[in-house]
Amino acid sequence: MSLFTYEAINEEGRIVASEMNALNKEEVVALLNQKHLTPVKVQLKNSDLKKNNVGSKAIFESFNALDKIILIRNLAATLKAGLSLSEALEILVADTNKKIIRDFLEEAQLGVSNGQPLSNIFEKHSNYFSPIFVGMIRAGESSGTLDKSLEELNRHLNREYKLVKDIKAAMTYPMILIFASVGIVIVMLTFVLPKLSKSFAQNNVKLPFLTQVLVNLSNALTYSIWLDFLVLGALVGGFIYFKKSPQGKKIISLISFKIPVIKNLIKKIMLVRFSRTLGSLVSSAMSISESLKLTAKAVGNDQYEKAILNANEDIKNGIPLSKALKNNPDLFPNFLISLVAVGEKTGTLDKVLKDFAEFYEDDVSSALKDLTTFLEPALLLFMGLVVGLIAVSILLPIYSMVGTFNS
Repeated sequence: MSLFTYEAINEEGRIVASEMNALNKEEVVALLNQKHLTPVKVQLKNSDLKKNNVGSKAIFESFNALDKIILIRNLAATLKAGLSLSEALEILVADTNKKIIRDFLEEAQLGVSNGQPLSNIFEKHSNYFSPIFVGMIRAGESSGTLDKSLEELNRHLNREYKLVKDIKAAMTYPMILIFASVGIVIVMLTFVLPKLSKSFAQNNVKLPFLTQVLVNLSNALTYSIWLDFLVLGALVGGFIYFKKSPQGKKIISLISFKIPVIKNLIKKIMLVRFSRTLGSLVSSAMSISESLKLTAKAVGNDQYEKAILNANEDIKNGIPLSKALKNNPDLFPNFLISLVAVGEKTGTLDKVLKDFAEFYEDDVSSALKDLTTFLEPALLLFMGLVVGLIAVSILLPIYSMVGTFNS
């Protein structure tokens, strides 16, 4: 997309001059005709060279969660101020410095000017915007309350961002301990043990079983650094593929639900996502069936996804949501089911679900603290055992070698 300057004659016979983002001159002319303007002069303002230089910066840019929150917040604010969608997008384009966002906004402005729904433009970029994102905007467009839907989407994104941030913050220290322990083991196996194993071999020291295992592992690690990287890359790539595959998601979900501490935390996180997402979608005037479909994709857990989709099928057969959720008592607590039943009777399902999400968010924070409190000493103990085991396996043949010298 490029920036063009134009001069055109309006219906009153006056010459107007301005700028417009478009793919080419023909598109500029078509847009001017739609506005009942007769084009006189159309020129490309930014050269291809300049455009390419600016575009090269986008290679290192990303459309992160915070960018989406700011985008939706600003768009909602401008619409609430009474501006048209096209005018709102034009203002955001002018105020945006990040090229990847500016390019998207320019595309959105052009699409809206050509009569496209905003939700369709977001849907084209599914790698950045989730089905929930698109669904809430589409619901707002259909009901004529786009500004309210955007505000609701902004609240939803903020809550999800805070939840993910809290989870990452809680897991940072345990991950540091894990990487530190792995690093210590690698250093000992690749630098310390190879030198000692040569001394053991020269003195014909009989190695204990554990020491021999570590020596063999050390030989494998020091055989070829390129082979090490290749194996590591294959393991990481295989794990990522397995994690994203349907079978992998199912296995990880089943394993995580077998560990008591992890199970409780995951359950609470899934309940927060379920209730908050469903509440946000319902408040956006979306049907309960469509809301459940999108919520199932958003929870991020195979067992909850299946349960929500099954509940959706029950709803299509005329069964209330509260009764449909009762089929999975292990996943949905009675407290939530009771609240949903009250919300269905009073017509306040969206509010009830949001209140439940806020209530359980505090429980998630508490569960994260409990998990961290449990993991920190457990990991420290594990590190001590691993390092101590390696130290003992090294010291045993050393004592044996010293004993041989003394005799």
